[in-house]
Amino acid sequence: MWRPPVPLIDAALAHYCQAHRAYHDAHHVEELLGLAEAHAPDLSEAEGLAILFHDAVYVPGAPHGVNEDLSARIMDATVAALVRAGRIESPSREVLDVAAAIVRATTHAEPPPAFAARVCDLDLWRLAAPWEDFQRHALGIRHEYLFLRGDDASFWAGRHAFYRAMLEKPALFSTRYFRERFEPAARDNMRRALAA
Repeated sequence: MWRPPVPLIDAALAHYCQAHRAYHDAHHVEELLGLAEAHAPDLSEAEGLAILFHDAVYVPGAPHGVNEDLSARIMDATVAALVRAGRIESPSREVLDVAAAIVRATTHAEPPPAFAARVCDLDLWRLAAPWEDFQRHALGIRHEYLFLRGDDASFWAGRHAFYRAMLEKPALFSTRYFRERFEPAARDNMRRALAA
């Protein structure tokens, strides 16, 4: 598995420290890196970069794809600054381009390209977490939304619409590995949330 250099980790995680973050924070990134060790041990450099930066910009309620596009741009700028400072070796342009494409695929609006599938599946893993953790995840996202927008009813209407849209998909996870292990639990959690 590709292991990011410490200066890159530190610089990436600095983007996740805003006061409004209660789910899309440094813990989320660290959790995904741990999940990758367990479920995608051959993680590539591009996939690892994408995990580090996929939510570097997170503004609740931003138009579709804006957070992901800006996160990809922040990744490019952060890597370039670290390379110029001599703190990391420069990834190839191809690696950076693939990583940026993976970050942009984490909107989860459409099935991702094959090269982005594992990172997208890792990012959705929380939907399959044990029920108490699933609930904490939703409340963390609620905190982020309310911090900037302040409308609880709108949050829950949007969250439930997200669950319904996900449940309508023929598959939540893009890889067979994640479908076999996590799809039933994720669907059960979302149905339970909608019925509550």
